Amino acid sequence: MPKHIFFRPQDSHKTCLPDSRIQYSGKVYADVPLSFFDSIEDLERYVIELKEIGVNVLLILPHFLPALSPYVVKDYEKPCKLFGTWEKFARFMKFVEENGMDRMIDIPFNHADFNAENLKREWFKDHENEGIEAGADDVDADDNRVRINWGAYILDNSIEELQNYWLEKVIFPHIEKYNVNAIRIDAAWGLDKNGLKRIIGKTREKYPSVWFLAENLGMAPLIELAESGIEAGADRFFNNIYWYTGGIYIPGDIYKLYKRSGAVPTCTIYSSHDVLMPAMKAFAKIRSNEVKGLNDKAIVRKFVQYENIHSLSQLPPETIDEIISLMKNEFALAALMTSDVMFAAGSEKCLFERIDVCNSNADSFAQGINSDLPDFMKVTLRIKESMPVFYQEGVIIPFGEWKPDSFGLKGFVKTCDNGNQCLVCANTAKTENCSFRLPKRIRNAKQLRFHTAEGCFEPAEMPTQIDLGPQQLLIISCERN
Repeated sequence: MPKHIFFRPQDSHKTCLPDSRIQYSGKVYADVPLSFFDSIEDLERYVIELKEIGVNVLLILPHFLPALSPYVVKDYEKPCKLFGTWEKFARFMKFVEENGMDRMIDIPFNHADFNAENLKREWFKDHENEGIEAGADDVDADDNRVRINWGAYILDNSIEELQNYWLEKVIFPHIEKYNVNAIRIDAAWGLDKNGLKRIIGKTREKYPSVWFLAENLGMAPLIELAESGIEAGADRFFNNIYWYTGGIYIPGDIYKLYKRSGAVPTCTIYSSHDVLMPAMKAFAKIRSNEVKGLNDKAIVRKFVQYENIHSLSQLPPETIDEIISLMKNEFALAALMTSDVMFAAGSEKCLFERIDVCNSNADSFAQGINSDLPDFMKVTLRIKESMPVFYQEGVIIPFGEWKPDSFGLKGFVKTCDNGNQCLVCANTAKTENCSFRLPKRIRNAKQLRFHTAEGCFEPAEMPTQIDLGPQQLLIISCERN
């Protein structure tokens, strides 16, 4: 399989990056369903693979004893079958720590099995009337507006006694005994603002180094979903530009989050357990004339149910190559956009089917293929680490063809508070060259660098126009000072 092509001007010379850059602070999350692994040893081997790529935060799906799924918890005081005991869980988390990663658990504060052990019935909302089932508005494969219930019931986190339970029985033991140092707040938008603020505040009082990521995904505007986390003082947030189909129509919403939160770090989602895997997205783009207008659920129905495709290994080699080239471009755009980036376990193995938190298993994980995608991700993350502009927040201005069925130039310019900028652009076309003029402000920058797999290059003379070949990638950083 051919290596991906990075662009740099022919008339350029290699340069060393400055030694005085600030300490790397970007987070690279792997969103890992524990059901992918039959044993802790298998999971540990995978952790080593993630470390090699550049992951520094292991985010595991809820590890508590489940009822219907990991997000419908039966008992928050017992671990899932994979670990069996808290001692084994603690040893695994110590292993992750020894490999230089943060250890992030995912806590469903919002909802639980209605008959969950150790949770008082009065902690559930409307418990007198058999509770309120948790869920969200969505659309089905036929674009009908539907309500998707999760099999869990909503908890009332305004109750201080319940807050104390989370602190004393769940959060504090994980930090004190089980080597956890980070917490993902599942469905943070639905939590009582004051209750969440108290949970975070009390945790920080006792363990100042522990940090929180607020999940603010969903169909509502990003700023609305983030309000509870902002009020509570969460340390980091998700950036939703890739969550929405097309992505490009919400940069203003992201800008509001940037301002309202005080420019705290955000995470661009290359993939997660909530969305289509990148391989299927890329395949849908290639066959956009057939799937145009279909939503994600309809795309899954077409490819998986009707065409019985479960792995890229079922497709012709030339189609696989095109899919992986598109996946590389998308990863570079996602990884360099904001402070943090996240990908779902198996994305680097080109898993085709989306993750099903109820049914995905080790056989699902084994459907991946070998390619040079992990090496490309590793190179991209090294570029990300090389310059602060790639792992700091800034104002994002997307340009080009961001619609799922469009090919051609696709990129963004990011401007940080100190004036430093980066431009990342991919030509997603299969055979056509694409040209564009560099913005004048970037052309006139004091220090401009082109970043490639071979290193960092300074142009002897800055080109006015860039010509990108098919599936070629351009990464530029420029300093104002």
